[in-house]
Amino acid sequence: MPVLSELLSSDLLYQDLARQYELEGRPQPRRFAVLRRLLHPRFLPIVLCRLSRAAWLRRIPLLPGLCGYLNLLLFGLEVPTRCEIGSGIFFPHPSGTVVGAWRIGRNVTIFQGVTLGARELDMGFDPRLRPDIGDNVIIGAGAKVLGGIRVEDGATIGANSVVLHPVEKGSTVVGIPARAVARRVAAARST
Repeated sequence: MPVLSELLSSDLLYQDLARQYELEGRPQPRRFAVLRRLLHPRFLPIVLCRLSRAAWLRRIPLLPGLCGYLNLLLFGLEVPTRCEIGSGIFFPHPSGTVVGAWRIGRNVTIFQGVTLGARELDMGFDPRLRPDIGDNVIIGAGAKVLGGIRVEDGATIGANSVVLHPVEKGSTVVGIPARAVARRVAAARST
């Protein structure tokens, strides 16, 4: 299958794996480590997301849907093929997670039970109704990020928070509805 071999040789999957190794405190993996780690329960969901998106972009019939169903059945992770995901995505425990965002930046960590999506029924996948997640964002377990809002780079969303408004760069938000409680010093200096 050409799309799979192309994906396995791409830098995108290697960058995803390298971030997992970094978070685990391990040395950077060798290139062939992608194949060795392919069936790991923290890496296979990412591979299925990447394969689904690659097949969708190349207009290969049935494969995007099949990958999506496998992710849902095996890992409880639902990610639409239209969602653009940057390198270094990490799902420590993907179970019960629905990623209906328009775009997800680089090096984002999404814990279990998270919902990213529209506030209203959106079968057409309208970007104005979907969250846009920046780079280096951490989304805690059970959090909900709803609507056409932007979560800026370096933000942290606390567990079980319900985010209905944009989140500033480097902010930590918690609660229902979520409110800013802190801001990273490094992010505050750069603005």
